[in-house]
Amino acid sequence: MTEILIEESGMRFGPFDTDDCFVIEKSALYQRIRQGVKIAEMAVLRKARSRPAVWIIEAKSSSPRPVDTDASRRFVGEVREKLDNALKFTLAGCLGRHGATRDLLPENFVSLNLMTIDFRLVLVINGHQADWCAPVQDALRKALLPLVKTLELSPNSVAVINDDGARKWGLISGPGDIDESTQID
Repeated sequence: MTEILIEESGMRFGPFDTDDCFVIEKSALYQRIRQGVKIAEMAVLRKARSRPAVWIIEAKSSSPRPVDTDASRRFVGEVREKLDNALKFTLAGCLGRHGATRDLLPENFVSLNLMTIDFRLVLVINGHQADWCAPVQDALRKALLPLVKTLELSPNSVAVINDDGARKWGLISGPGDIDESTQID
């Protein structure tokens, strides 16, 4: 098993099995269509006890405060666009919509059963205070409601967490956990 670490917004995501992690921003598949298409950093296949889920992850180094300002509405709008595009792009790749793209996806994405897979849309904000996450999450859930409804995702499929939460969920590594030979910058 080969593992990968991804450096993004001052955090080190992973390690993830390379067959379970689609680094969207760096992929040859995304490079083909990137002009005018904002997208989240990665999609990670997480194997849960109940059923597997693809976590679409956007990482940020900061977020505007307070929440109800023009800057915060622009921030939430940008994150919504990236998560929405990344989910649809991942689905399109799994469906082979971009030509020979299935060859460009990680192995375990090629064999996903799209009928039974869950999806999570996760924003990770580095250094964000835990009590600041809830208002951003509420705004992001509201912005992503059309996508959540049309794909019949769980009402809890949208999450906003800080780096501590990401560490608890096993999304990021501590500073001493890095093998530089498998890192993608």
